[in-house]
Formats: sequence, C-alpha cells, structure tokens
Amino acid sequence: MSKRLGIKKIVYLTAEISDDMRLYCRENGIKSESELVRQAVVAYIDKDYSDSTLKLSGIKNIKDSLSQIRDMLSVLFSYLNMMHQNLLAYHAPIEEEHREAAYKSSQARLDKFGESFRARLKDDPPFFEKLLHKFVTGSLDE
Repeated sequence: MSKRLGIKKIVYLTAEISDDMRLYCRENGIKSESELVRQAVVAYIDKDYSDSTLKLSGIKNIKDSLSQIRDMLSVLFSYLNMMHQNLLAYHAPIEEEHREAAYKSSQARLDKFGESFRARLKDDPPFFEKLLHKFVTGSLDE
C-alpha cells in the first residue's frame, strides 16, 4: 500500500492493527491513518514537553528577568544613596536670605539638565532601534 506521494509504508500492519487504527480514527474524528500516525509521532516527540513544562520554563525566564531587574534597581538605589550622602556631606546648609535664589537657580539647572538628557536619548539611535524592535516584535510584553 502506498501513500499519496507514492512512498511505501516501511512498517506493515496486521489486519487487527489496521482495523484498530481505522476504528480509533472513526471514534476520534481523525480523517486518515496518516493523520493518526502524525499525531502519534507528535505525541511521542512532545511527551516530555507538556503545557505545564512550557509554562514552568516561561515562569523561570520571567523570574530570571525580574531578578536581574531587581539587582539593577539595587545598584541604582545604592548609587543614588551614596550620591545624596556626598551632596549632604560637602554642601553646607544655605542661609535663609539665599534660599529662594538658590532654589530658582537649581530648578533652572535641573530643567537644562532634563532637556540635555532628552536630547541625548534622541541622539542615541541604537537605543531607540532596540526599543522599536522590541515593540514591533512584542518582546516588550515579555
């Protein structure tokens, strides 16, 4: 017996096995013996990779990513804390009559710094290309 493509079956089936396969196909709505064999091969190959295994793998990847983000935030917090301590240690308190002018000056410098930072981000094509790629591929949602 040959298949549609003219390839002969390598394994010959007994009449009983052939009848069992036809009965199984009929009972389970499988349209052909070829489809039954395909499903059996997929089930055999994928038996070690159930949905729960794939879900656990995904959860592990998320856990690893969250752990990395947590470490990054910890480093950033430590840096900001040390920077703040440095500023407090090396800058004496401002006298009352100079506080208003100092505040306005610091606000202007902060605004200038923010504009400079935004401009720098705009001029960093690899950063935006990476973000765009992640957005388009949907990997931002991972």
